[in-house]
Amino acid sequence: MSDKKEEPAKDADKKPPARGAAVAALVTGVIAGGAAFGGARLAGRGAAAHHAPAAEHAPQLGPPGYTLALEPFLVMASDANHRAHPMRVVLAVEFERTVTEEAARVFVARIRDSVIAYLRTVNYETAAAPERMDSLRHDLLDRVRATGASGVSRVLVTDLVVQ
Repeated sequence: MSDKKEEPAKDADKKPPARGAAVAALVTGVIAGGAAFGGARLAGRGAAAHHAPAAEHAPQLGPPGYTLALEPFLVMASDANHRAHPMRVVLAVEFERTVTEEAARVFVARIRDSVIAYLRTVNYETAAAPERMDSLRHDLLDRVRATGASGVSRVLVTDLVVQ
Protein backbone atom coordinates (compact mmCIF):
# COMPACT_ATOMS: atom_id res chain seq x y z
CA MET A 1 0.00 0.00 0.00
CA SER A 2 2.82 2.34 0.58
CA ASP A 3 3.70 1.92 -3.09
CA LYS A 4 0.30 3.32 -4.12
CA LYS A 5 0.73 6.37 -1.94
CA GLU A 6 4.12 7.08 -3.41
CA GLU A 7 2.81 6.90 -6.99
CA PRO A 8 0.29 9.73 -6.55
CA ALA A 9 2.98 11.75 -4.84
CA LYS A 10 5.27 11.20 -7.83
CA ASP A 11 2.45 12.24 -10.21
CA ALA A 12 1.77 15.32 -8.09
CA ASP A 13 5.47 16.22 -8.22
CA LYS A 14 5.46 15.93 -12.03
CA LYS A 15 2.40 18.19 -12.65
CA PRO A 16 3.54 21.40 -10.91
CA PRO A 17 6.72 21.72 -12.96
CA ALA A 18 4.67 21.17 -16.15
CA ARG A 19 2.24 23.90 -15.06
CA GLY A 20 5.12 26.15 -14.10
CA ALA A 21 6.75 25.67 -17.50
CA ALA A 22 3.49 26.40 -19.29
CA VAL A 23 2.89 29.52 -17.20
CA ALA A 24 6.47 30.66 -17.74
CA ALA A 25 6.13 30.16 -21.51
CA LEU A 26 2.82 32.04 -21.52
CA VAL A 27 4.21 34.94 -19.50
CA THR A 28 7.30 35.09 -21.73
CA GLY A 29 5.09 35.15 -24.83
CA VAL A 30 2.89 37.91 -23.44
CA ILE A 31 5.92 40.01 -22.48
CA ALA A 32 7.57 39.48 -25.87
CA GLY A 33 4.34 40.34 -27.69
CA GLY A 34 3.87 43.45 -25.58
CA ALA A 35 7.42 44.55 -26.22
CA ALA A 36 7.01 44.02 -29.97
CA PHE A 37 3.74 45.96 -29.98
CA GLY A 38 5.26 48.78 -27.93
CA GLY A 39 8.29 48.94 -30.21
CA ALA A 40 6.08 49.10 -33.27
CA ARG A 41 4.01 51.88 -31.73
CA LEU A 42 7.11 53.89 -30.88
CA ALA A 43 8.53 53.37 -34.36
CA GLY A 44 5.21 54.49 -35.87
CA ARG A 45 5.19 57.64 -33.75
CA GLY A 46 8.72 58.46 -34.82
CA ALA A 47 7.85 58.02 -38.49
CA ALA A 48 4.68 60.08 -38.12
CA ALA A 49 6.58 62.85 -36.38
CA HIS A 50 9.23 62.75 -39.10
CA HIS A 51 6.67 63.11 -41.91
CA ALA A 52 4.30 65.51 -40.16
CA PRO A 53 6.17 68.74 -40.98
CA ALA A 54 5.93 68.08 -44.74
CA ALA A 55 2.15 67.69 -44.43
CA GLU A 56 1.90 70.99 -42.55
CA HIS A 57 3.56 72.86 -45.41
CA ALA A 58 1.44 71.28 -48.14
CA PRO A 59 -1.14 73.72 -49.48
CA GLN A 60 -4.76 72.79 -49.00
CA LEU A 61 -6.15 72.35 -52.50
CA GLY A 62 -9.57 71.37 -53.70
CA PRO A 63 -10.29 68.84 -56.41
CA PRO A 64 -8.05 69.30 -59.45
CA GLY A 65 -9.16 70.59 -62.77
CA TYR A 66 -7.80 69.30 -66.05
CA THR A 67 -4.38 67.65 -65.68
CA LEU A 68 -2.09 67.74 -68.69
CA ALA A 69 0.31 64.79 -68.67
CA LEU A 70 3.47 65.66 -70.60
CA GLU A 71 5.70 63.26 -72.49
CA PRO A 72 8.92 62.35 -70.61
CA PHE A 73 11.89 64.70 -70.70
CA LEU A 74 15.41 63.33 -71.08
CA VAL A 75 18.23 65.77 -70.36
CA MET A 76 21.79 65.58 -69.10
CA ALA A 77 22.68 66.96 -65.67
CA SER A 78 26.29 67.79 -64.81
CA ASP A 79 27.75 67.12 -61.38
CA ALA A 80 30.38 69.16 -59.53
CA ASN A 81 33.15 67.33 -61.46
CA HIS A 82 31.45 68.21 -64.80
CA ARG A 83 30.47 64.59 -65.45
CA ALA A 84 27.20 64.18 -67.35
CA HIS A 85 24.35 62.16 -65.81
CA PRO A 86 21.19 61.28 -67.73
CA MET A 87 18.02 62.57 -66.08
CA ARG A 88 14.52 61.43 -67.02
CA VAL A 89 11.67 63.61 -65.78
CA VAL A 90 7.95 63.07 -66.26
CA LEU A 91 5.64 65.97 -65.38
CA ALA A 92 1.95 66.70 -65.24
CA VAL A 93 0.54 70.22 -65.17
CA GLU A 94 -2.61 70.67 -63.10
CA PHE A 95 -4.99 73.47 -64.06
CA GLU A 96 -7.79 75.14 -62.16
CA ARG A 97 -11.25 73.64 -62.57
CA THR A 98 -12.37 76.43 -64.90
CA VAL A 99 -9.71 75.65 -67.55
CA THR A 100 -10.80 73.31 -70.34
CA GLU A 101 -8.64 70.69 -72.01
CA GLU A 102 -8.71 72.59 -75.30
CA ALA A 103 -7.49 75.78 -73.61
CA ALA A 104 -4.63 73.92 -71.91
CA ARG A 105 -3.49 71.84 -74.91
CA VAL A 106 -2.53 74.89 -76.99
CA PHE A 107 0.30 75.59 -74.52
CA VAL A 108 1.97 72.14 -74.69
CA ALA A 109 4.81 73.25 -76.98
CA ARG A 110 5.54 76.37 -74.91
CA ILE A 111 5.44 74.42 -71.66
CA ARG A 112 7.79 71.71 -72.99
CA ASP A 113 10.22 74.33 -74.32
CA SER A 114 10.26 76.20 -71.02
CA VAL A 115 10.66 73.02 -68.94
CA ILE A 116 13.51 71.69 -71.11
CA ALA A 117 15.32 75.04 -70.90
CA TYR A 118 15.01 74.97 -67.11
CA LEU A 119 15.95 71.30 -66.66
CA ARG A 120 19.16 71.85 -68.62
CA THR A 121 20.24 74.32 -65.93
CA VAL A 122 19.63 71.90 -63.03
CA ASN A 123 22.79 70.23 -61.75
CA TYR A 124 23.06 66.60 -60.65
CA GLU A 125 23.30 67.38 -56.93
CA THR A 126 20.08 69.41 -57.02
CA ALA A 127 18.17 66.79 -59.02
CA ALA A 128 19.35 63.89 -56.84
CA ALA A 129 18.57 65.54 -53.48
CA PRO A 130 15.08 64.66 -52.19
CA GLU A 131 15.01 67.75 -49.96
CA ARG A 132 15.28 69.95 -53.08
CA MET A 133 12.13 68.52 -54.71
CA ASP A 134 9.83 71.29 -53.43
CA SER A 135 12.20 73.94 -54.78
CA LEU A 136 12.32 72.14 -58.13
CA ARG A 137 8.50 72.01 -58.30
CA HIS A 138 8.24 75.70 -57.41
CA ASP A 139 10.74 76.70 -60.10
CA LEU A 140 8.95 74.56 -62.68
CA LEU A 141 5.61 76.14 -61.72
CA ASP A 142 7.06 79.62 -62.20
CA ARG A 143 8.41 78.61 -65.62
CA VAL A 144 5.10 77.10 -66.74
CA ARG A 145 3.15 80.16 -65.60
CA ALA A 146 5.60 82.37 -67.51
CA THR A 147 4.56 80.67 -70.77
CA GLY A 148 1.23 82.49 -70.65
CA ALA A 149 -0.77 79.41 -69.77
CA SER A 150 -3.58 80.70 -67.61
CA GLY A 151 -5.02 78.82 -64.67
CA VAL A 152 -1.98 76.66 -63.87
CA SER A 153 -2.26 75.59 -60.24
CA ARG A 154 0.46 72.96 -59.78
CA VAL A 155 3.27 71.12 -61.49
CA LEU A 156 3.47 67.48 -60.45
CA VAL A 157 6.70 65.51 -60.82
CA THR A 158 5.34 62.06 -61.55
CA ASP A 159 8.73 60.46 -62.22
CA LEU A 160 12.34 61.56 -61.74
CA VAL A 161 15.30 59.31 -62.41
CA VAL A 162 18.88 60.57 -62.24
CA GLN A 163 21.79 58.21 -62.86
